[in-house]
Amino acid sequence: MKWAFCMVGLLSTGLLLVNMTGCQTDSVGATDTLGSYSTMIDSSPDKVTVAAQKAAGDLNLLDIAGNGTKIDGKVTARTAQGDAVTIDIEQAGDNVSKMTIHVGATGDEAVSKQLVDRTKSHLAWF
Repeated sequence: MKWAFCMVGLLSTGLLLVNMTGCQTDSVGATDTLGSYSTMIDSSPDKVTVAAQKAAGDLNLLDIAGNGTKIDGKVTARTAQGDAVTIDIEQAGDNVSKMTIHVGATGDEAVSKQLVDRTKSHLAWF
C-alpha cells in the first residue's frame, strides 16, 4: 500500500513539473512561460533595444526607459493602469536576439505580441 501511495505521489509530481514548462503560443517560435513571453528576433540586441523603445512609444506606454549594448539590453515602461512592462533582450547568436517581455504580475500575451510586432516593424527601417 505504501508503494502505491509513493507511485501516485511521484506521478503527481511529474505531472506538476510538466505543466510548469513553457507553453507554445500561436506565434511560431514564441513561448509564454509563467507570464513571460519570449521570442527570437533577427537583429543585434542594441538595435532591438532601440526598436523596443519605439514600440513602447507606439503603444503609448508611460515612463519608457531603456539601454542596450551589443550583447544585451533592457526596456522598462508602465501601462496606464500602472502595470510594469519589462523587456529583456540578450544575444542569442550572430545577429539574433532573444526578447523576453513581462507585463504586470501575471503577464499579458496580447500586449506582448503587439510589442514584438511593432519592434519587428521598427527593425525593418534599420
